[in-house]
Amino acid sequence: MKRTVPLLITAISGLILIAAFFIPATQSWGERAAVWFDILASIAFILGGGNLLKLHLKKVSDKGEGWGYSGITVLAFIATLLFGLTKFGSRPAPDAESYGDSAVFFPVEELPEYRVDGTIPIRPDHEPLPASVRRQLREENGQLVFKGWLRRNQRSDLYSYDETLAWKCAVDTLMQKAKPPERLEMLDYRADQHVLLVPGFISSEVESEIRSFLGDSPPVKQAIDQLVKRSREPHSLMVGDVPQSLSIPEDAKDYVSLENKVLMIKGPMTIGLRESLAKDWCDFPILRPLSQEARLEFQAELESQGAPLSKAQQAAWDRLFTAQWNASQLISVINTAGIEVPGEKTACQLNDEFIAGERFLDKEIPASAPTKLNAKQEQVVQAFVESPAQSFEEMIENLSSAGEVSAGQQIAIDEFRQKLPTFAAFKKDLAFELLRAGALTRKQQAFLVTEAAEQFIWAQQIGRLFIASHHVRYPWSGDYSEQGSPFWWTYEYIFQPLLTTTFAMLAFYVASAAFRAFRAKNLEATLLLGTAFIILLGRTFAGAYLTGWIPDEFSAFKIDQLTIYIMSIFNTAGNRAIMIGIALGIASTSLKVLLGIDRSYLGSGDD
Repeated sequence: MKRTVPLLITAISGLILIAAFFIPATQSWGERAAVWFDILASIAFILGGGNLLKLHLKKVSDKGEGWGYSGITVLAFIATLLFGLTKFGSRPAPDAESYGDSAVFFPVEELPEYRVDGTIPIRPDHEPLPASVRRQLREENGQLVFKGWLRRNQRSDLYSYDETLAWKCAVDTLMQKAKPPERLEMLDYRADQHVLLVPGFISSEVESEIRSFLGDSPPVKQAIDQLVKRSREPHSLMVGDVPQSLSIPEDAKDYVSLENKVLMIKGPMTIGLRESLAKDWCDFPILRPLSQEARLEFQAELESQGAPLSKAQQAAWDRLFTAQWNASQLISVINTAGIEVPGEKTACQLNDEFIAGERFLDKEIPASAPTKLNAKQEQVVQAFVESPAQSFEEMIENLSSAGEVSAGQQIAIDEFRQKLPTFAAFKKDLAFELLRAGALTRKQQAFLVTEAAEQFIWAQQIGRLFIASHHVRYPWSGDYSEQGSPFWWTYEYIFQPLLTTTFAMLAFYVASAAFRAFRAKNLEATLLLGTAFIILLGRTFAGAYLTGWIPDEFSAFKIDQLTIYIMSIFNTAGNRAIMIGIALGIASTSLKVLLGIDRSYLGSGDD
């Protein structure tokens, strides 16, 4: 039996993998078999590690020949295993963490329940519901019952589960119903982790609404208490030079403060708060088109810090300023945003049309007429570009007074403004362009890059507070071989040099063995010797140098070109023949193993 059982396991596993490869309906079998293979491989690694320790520790204990090398092997094995398993020094994986969120354990059973009419379709392949909704969705008395809130990715998974319009309509109806109140839209739930998340700081008003919405059962009360505590935990950082233009809005002073160069926030810092502190609340001047007069004044101020610009630097100066944005670009952005994209009918609308007898369904909803700027509004944009003192908000107000401005156009204007670099960043880019074209004095370089450096340092400080305020949930989720970790250091500075040294020694050994073995005793040996000589010489500088005098029309006879020809033609053909032979050998050996003809992997003992 001890030989029969492994034989049956091998044969059944092999047949399942073969069937999964050729038969789509059995693909899931192969996936499950692969999981079991990984489990068995893990057990084999454990057994192999234990056997390694047993043999080498015994050798060290008995002080047998070479016991010192065994001791080094044991120490290296334990150190590598420790660094790899504990991931010591590795940061958590960013995609596993929820930056800016406070998270607590929250059982699915305590979530609010939503119901809509419908049934879960049964697929022909009997595939279960997607894993993302399996804990939250069920069918009960002809209704779909969902615990918690249906997220967009879950809706996409349900769409993929069944393609019928009736099912998609039921999912859309559930999506509309299974969501928190408008004031609590920031609530999120991860059913696979049983975690409730809330971004940033939770005010007293929001806390009351959460408690009223989720109920007051003991598990819920305990979870909300933890959530509120984490969302109000203070985090501070001593900052350097604070931008003079920094202004914290009144509605944010409950959770953000700055006193004596100590920046303090309550709760985790959201990405939006990070962007506000690093840029928006500082009101750094953004790049606005400069008139010719303003350019000359700016250039004069730069040249007053040192030498005048050279001819090449002047050309770079003019080129960079010419590439600035202008009124025509902004008008084009606004007009493009005014062209509405045709909408799509909902699954319920299409399903109603299908039930009514329509068989040629049109998914698109015709777009309304485009909203474009009139002549007066274009003049407003032009005046805005020529007036650096005017803000984008004032321009939008003037545009609304001069004609119609859609919501999409206002969003486009705001996105256009967000993408504009600060004037300090433009000056930094200008410094690099001028340095490529010539020299600048120290004062000129400082004049151009100091503001950008200060803004960068401020953003770095905000970034450090962003990381410090984050509550790490999965400390071991990072990569064990992350750069800077002990495992990486061991591999990079111990294993890799030893490996390189070993291969360098092997190279000399192989060259020596080849010199002794390559004797031109017959035609085959002569061809082998000549080919090896060409390949070895063609890989060095000497080969290209020795045949560099050959004219281009006879370049095929250069050693470096001959090397490429041999490797791409003859070597490739030989490799293909070898791979075909290996594939046939694998297939024949596998069949012998699956059929029980070859049992050598079971050991040499008798049945």
